Amino acid sequence: MKKTLSTVLTIALLALSAPAMAQGGPIPGEAEDPCLPGAAQQIVTDFLGLDPDQVMLWDELIADREAAAQPVREAAAVVQAELEALLADDDPDPAEVGDLVIARHDLGTQLVDIQRAYVEGFELMLSDEQLERYIFVRRAEQAQPLFPPFRIMDLLPPHWR
Repeated sequence: MKKTLSTVLTIALLALSAPAMAQGGPIPGEAEDPCLPGAAQQIVTDFLGLDPDQVMLWDELIADREAAAQPVREAAAVVQAELEALLADDDPDPAEVGDLVIARHDLGTQLVDIQRAYVEGFELMLSDEQLERYIFVRRAEQAQPLFPPFRIMDLLPPHWR
């Protein structure tokens, strides 16, 4: 267990330090900006060790999420435009404003539910080891704002250039 955890932590730390290393120049063989969806998906696939069947399932989850979210986003844009137009009036009807605010909130809740279903589906397709790696990245993301203060106070190793 210690060896597995140590290996996972080492791999994760290397993956998390990749952006800092990339600031010194392009990584050999890197063709795309890692912030682009295709490159980002490949980085996640490689880090988690997803097999081709998992990648196909993930692609289906992404397509399902987009198919469900697009009409909700469009409806939210319409509600937002109506709300802005109403608020531009000198004397907007408070009841209409309230109805639109509630409608916008409900659409936002639908988007959150769609995203939650996507993430849950992604987690369900992972093996135990892959899920452990994924959870590590989620925890590391929460700690990311702490890195600069710890680095300033020389409590983290320096960046090697």
